[in-house]
Amino acid sequence: MMDIDFQNKGIIDFDEAYSEMMNLISSKPKHHSIWFLEHTPVFTIGISEKTIHEDRSKQPPFIKTDRGGKTTYHGPGQWIFYFMLNLKSLPFPPSELTKNILKTVSGVLTDLDLGHQINNADPGIFISGKKVASIGMRIKKNYSYHGLSININTDLSTFNSIKPCGLDVEACNLEDYININQEEFKNSLIDNFVKLLTK
Repeated sequence: MMDIDFQNKGIIDFDEAYSEMMNLISSKPKHHSIWFLEHTPVFTIGISEKTIHEDRSKQPPFIKTDRGGKTTYHGPGQWIFYFMLNLKSLPFPPSELTKNILKTVSGVLTDLDLGHQINNADPGIFISGKKVASIGMRIKKNYSYHGLSININTDLSTFNSIKPCGLDVEACNLEDYININQEEFKNSLIDNFVKLLTK
């Protein structure tokens, strides 16, 4: 069974987390790594974005990244799971990675009796037409990095100042629809991510 290194990194700047991700990938680890964290306020720009450009002078700053997708917001109250996975050791094809992560989150939300929808065309999870979770990843030399964000109780006024992920939709918070025990919800997600990677 592939070892999984899980780390809770708390609240961390995007640039710092990205640098640590790249250092980890460069070390060619034989294990999988999952990080749980929140970012200080930032807009990140994916490689599909054509209309929004990097501007670090703004507050929050707009930072260009190498992940898939367009522009999204990160800030306190939004949970992020970064997946640095050794793709040679996945129990499924790497092409199914983002789809399987979304299915895993969906399964946990279903257990909570929360109505929602997965969108694989514009990858994410939606509640009543609003986006509550997004995913954007990158593969490099047989490793994945970047990952999944879930809005728990983040700053929606800032998030919705852009089109989330380039879509004509609004972002929403999970806690607007359901009361959750955050620790139990987090642990359930982690347990199910581990099952996904070790089945």
